[in-house]
Amino acid sequence: MKRWMLTSLAMLLASATLPVLAQVQVRVEGAVDHPGVLNLKDSARLSDAALAAQVRPDAYMLGAAWLRPSLQSEQQRQKAGVLFDLDSLHLQALQRGDAALAEEVGRLRNRIAALPVTGRMPALLDPRPVEANAAANLPLQPGDRLFYPLRPTTIRVVGAVQQPCTLPLQAMQDARSYLAACPYSRRADHDWIYVIEPDGRVFRQGVALWNRSLPLSLAQGAVIYVPLPARAAQHVDATLNHDVAAFLATQTLPGPGATP
Repeated sequence: MKRWMLTSLAMLLASATLPVLAQVQVRVEGAVDHPGVLNLKDSARLSDAALAAQVRPDAYMLGAAWLRPSLQSEQQRQKAGVLFDLDSLHLQALQRGDAALAEEVGRLRNRIAALPVTGRMPALLDPRPVEANAAANLPLQPGDRLFYPLRPTTIRVVGAVQQPCTLPLQAMQDARSYLAACPYSRRADHDWIYVIEPDGRVFRQGVALWNRSLPLSLAQGAVIYVPLPARAAQHVDATLNHDVAAFLATQTLPGPGATP
């Protein structure tokens, strides 16, 4: 009996010293065959999650998003800064008796406040190309999410417009041309727009006669942000409109299985 107990104890101690393979838990959502939580090896990279989830052929790769909890604090501060500047501009407009600007800033402030903090990080998320690109195949962290939307057929116009618009995409049409279908508000900037592509890139485009940029066609799911007047924004922060566009670029496209 004593020998059996000693043998059992030795086996227990031996098993306790066996290496435990560390894992990283991530979630993949959207247009994939195997959505949900994945338990991957600790050294897993973007391609490991994308290949394990089996991204569907109808997924819209340009709009795919990598959402990282580690970036949420930074983006929460980014959002808070934008809201603070908009609140300051709203108060200044009221003090100057500029009711139209106060109303416009208030609407924009409420729309920004309603948007989630996503932790989105720009990345190549097409499974095979990212697998073949060591520099782009970045390591995953616990809690990371990959989201693959379906390809949309529309673009959106937001910001200093009478109402946000969702418009059909017109192939090769310049971004400026969509503005005719989405009227400016009374206190919009008529010189510039910001184009936010589905992959999170942001472009500033001149749309007036004096500064007109080269034509820029949009990808499906792009967003046009019509800024507040630069002269008014400068009273609180000259980068306010850019900061708004940068925060809008952290948002994701709608799609199957999407969660905030």
